[in-house]
Amino acid sequence: MSRSNPHENGTPNPATRWFEWNGEHGTVRYYDKEKKENVEVGSDFTFILLDRLGTVGGWHDPSQSAIYANEVKDTRQDVLIVKAFKGGVLAEGLYKDIKDRVNSAGGQFVANCYIAFKNGGDKLAIGSMKFKGAALGAWMDFEKEHRADLYTKAIRIHGFTEGKKGRVVFRVPTLSVVPISDDTNAAAVALDKQVQEFLKGYFKRTKRDQVEQAPEHHVSDEEMSPPDDYAPPMEPLTDDDIPF
Repeated sequence: MSRSNPHENGTPNPATRWFEWNGEHGTVRYYDKEKKENVEVGSDFTFILLDRLGTVGGWHDPSQSAIYANEVKDTRQDVLIVKAFKGGVLAEGLYKDIKDRVNSAGGQFVANCYIAFKNGGDKLAIGSMKFKGAALGAWMDFEKEHRADLYTKAIRIHGFTEGKKGRVVFRVPTLSVVPISDDTNAAAVALDKQVQEFLKGYFKRTKRDQVEQAPEHHVSDEEMSPPDDYAPPMEPLTDDDIPF
């Protein structure tokens, strides 16, 4: 299922910016590779969901490097290969079978949403928005509540709610749906066709080929550092909590 094809069960990644929720500050941010710094967007951010996949991210202490994995459409059927930049393969298999190893290695499930967003004007661009930890729990709840609206309206992050687990204080996004015009939806559908063309080629590769090259949006190991915004799930995620 995606915006341009709601019934669907070697192009380069078309995303131009990779956003994530910063659970420490309660804001959306992205990494500017030219300036080599995180750029805070704020806690009011509207995007149009084009498609969303599952992957794994995190930090691997033994190798002092970031964790990443291939992207999958269906965690119940598609194999994940989880690696650390300097630590090699950490786990391989269906998510339900490897999640304990992934978690113990420092990884966590991530929803990677391909989105359309306004980049400094009225024109839409393709981006990626990642939700993990407590933000992932908020996103999953939002998906369940607004399933019929995900691919017909836009999604707005407007502020956050605060939680605490042990000594860790974290902030999760407040989400709502907002209407869009027919013209805006048509522009989003056109962008989603680019995303689907990329994914068509991506999924033709073997799983090892998918994960062989580090994701192009990751910064180098020299620029990576342990996350300072760890946000644990509100409650431990079960297989039933993973919506895809």
